[in-house]
Amino acid sequence: MREHDSDATSTAAAPPTRHSASRAARRGSRAPVLARPLVELLAHRLLPIVALCAPSLHAADAWDIDDDYGGIAVARAHWTIDEAFPGTKLILSGRYALQRRTGQPRARACDCGEPLPAAERLRHTFFTHLQWGKGELGLEYGILTYTWKASQRNYAPTAEGGFGTLRDTLEWGVVTVSRDDPLGIDSYVELNVARASRTWQLSLPDSPWAFTLGINGSAGYAWADSFDETYEDVSNMTIGSWGKGTVSHRRWGTLYIEQRVVNGWTFSSPARGGTVQREARARAGYTNRLRGCMELEVFAEKRSFNFTDPNLADLYTKSKRVGVELSCMLSR
Repeated sequence: MREHDSDATSTAAAPPTRHSASRAARRGSRAPVLARPLVELLAHRLLPIVALCAPSLHAADAWDIDDDYGGIAVARAHWTIDEAFPGTKLILSGRYALQRRTGQPRARACDCGEPLPAAERLRHTFFTHLQWGKGELGLEYGILTYTWKASQRNYAPTAEGGFGTLRDTLEWGVVTVSRDDPLGIDSYVELNVARASRTWQLSLPDSPWAFTLGINGSAGYAWADSFDETYEDVSNMTIGSWGKGTVSHRRWGTLYIEQRVVNGWTFSSPARGGTVQREARARAGYTNRLRGCMELEVFAEKRSFNFTDPNLADLYTKSKRVGVELSCMLSR
């Protein structure tokens, strides 16, 4: 499947606006009317608060599933399927593990170094990401993820610096349920049997700078339902990939860039394989610690969804967000 570069939906197919506006209106009528004044209040008050807290910034780790957190953000959205969706958004997000414990150090399979550090083991982890629009749109974009169990092994960097493993993560039984009105996605369910990642770090002796590179792979099955009747009830096996790189300074914070792509596929040939979907997300930003548990993030993000079929015109939709978020790391 191919990714289009135009600033509109795919030229091969019209955007799914026929059903999206009516569905969004019906859902918005059931949403709390307090969303609009809350969005406007945060848009005027959040940035001054960040400015007051900024003098105490120092570097933070931007990719660590071991951290429980809650966050609130304000963003501007563009490139959506309907003119009702662009504008100021209120975003709430968070992650929490119901159970966690620290394991025991484990001997290596070879006689080639110190024992492996103890792994942090998590059970029943929930992640949520919710976006509200102004007026009657209400809740227009939401993600809920449940992870049955996960483990993370953190490696301490050496005093001599150099290139080495920073973190290993393994997750089992990951279920994601989402809805994305701005992209015309009525529902999307992704079930991953396993998801594994490794992060490497390059550090220099007596230097405040550090560089990381992480890769993540997953395999599972997904079901997608578009507002467009042409692409309703699409299901495929999936292969997911996720890469991220960071540049950090001990006092100045962290710049990062990441991309996640989940491709649907079948065992059939491309000419006979039927409909497949592709979900993609690219994000770049800056993060830093504030006083106490607080963290600051400024981000720009593009997400997209693509349906393709050998006998039909492709359907491609996308959206862009630029915003600022404040979060509190609960597990620190």
